[in-house]
Amino acid sequence: MNIKMVGAVVLAGAMIAGCGEKVEDKKSERKEDAMAVSVNGEKLMQSAIDADVEKFIKSRGDQIPAEQLEYAKQSIANQVVQSFIFEKVLVAKAKSMNLAVTDEDRKTREKEFLEATAKMPDAPKSIDEYFKKFPFGEERARAEFENGILIDKMIKTERAKAGKKDLAAEAKKIIGNIISNNATAKAAEVDALKKIKDLKAQLDKVPAAELAKKFAELAKANSACPSSAKGGDLGEFTHGQMVKEFDEVAFKSPVNTVSEPVKTQFGYHLILVTKKTPAVEANGDKPAEPEKVQASHILVKTGNVQEVPKAENVIKYLEKQEERSFMQEFVQKELKAAKLEASEDYKRFLPPVETPAEK
Repeated sequence: MNIKMVGAVVLAGAMIAGCGEKVEDKKSERKEDAMAVSVNGEKLMQSAIDADVEKFIKSRGDQIPAEQLEYAKQSIANQVVQSFIFEKVLVAKAKSMNLAVTDEDRKTREKEFLEATAKMPDAPKSIDEYFKKFPFGEERARAEFENGILIDKMIKTERAKAGKKDLAAEAKKIIGNIISNNATAKAAEVDALKKIKDLKAQLDKVPAAELAKKFAELAKANSACPSSAKGGDLGEFTHGQMVKEFDEVAFKSPVNTVSEPVKTQFGYHLILVTKKTPAVEANGDKPAEPEKVQASHILVKTGNVQEVPKAENVIKYLEKQEERSFMQEFVQKELKAAKLEASEDYKRFLPPVETPAEK
């Protein structure tokens, strides 16, 4: 995990003030070469951030739509600031623990990196190729690569000291809840099928001239879809606008005929097609028009039956969660211990100040 990835994890955990704020916020008035952030006395100047932004835009500019350029610039600036903070705080901590990167560490990380990026457009065939294409220069790419390995090593070392939790009991509880929920969902499905069949039986007895009115009444009283307020009316739609199962029945059903119950991911439906409009070929300046259907429906929802996972997979999932939680807490602690300062533009990236009650 490189420094930028650590930053993303911490931000996702809402550990830094201002998480979730839009990056396009207007900048405050500032001097061109004012200090942006300072970590334990080491400063990152605004001019350095601006230079990095220009380098990135120059290397990727043709890939950024004009209307997104300002947003991209601010996003890049934010990433530069985050990387600086994490590098200065976490790398310094790792070095204070006398940790070092070995050749074996580099080989392992290179393999992981190439596997993770293999399916990406223009994926590098080697780590050296990635370094040479790095928008901020090869030397910096290599430094970030090393720093990322060092940070991971530190976090793994600290986590090992804390010891692994026994997650088997928690995994068993999760699986038990899924099994219990599935039983409830299956019972709900039986009830839903019975209800939709009863509604279908009622509609089958209604004369054709009164069918639309009766269908609307039953939809208002029984349908779980928001369209129930309009008597189940979904309006006009073309192929592909509805889920596959619904789409197939709607376009095959005759007008003013209630379908048999249709099962979709949402539950059981009864469909009443009220109008069909055939497709029209293009003619001169008049464009082609696709086939359309206007229909109403009644939806009776069913429960959601989940696949019961294997215990070992649940444990792995819980371990990943626990690992992420540990990393967030560790990084938060180190950030709070550091002496951090920032200009108004970047204060949202500093740890929140604790009140006396929180300490």
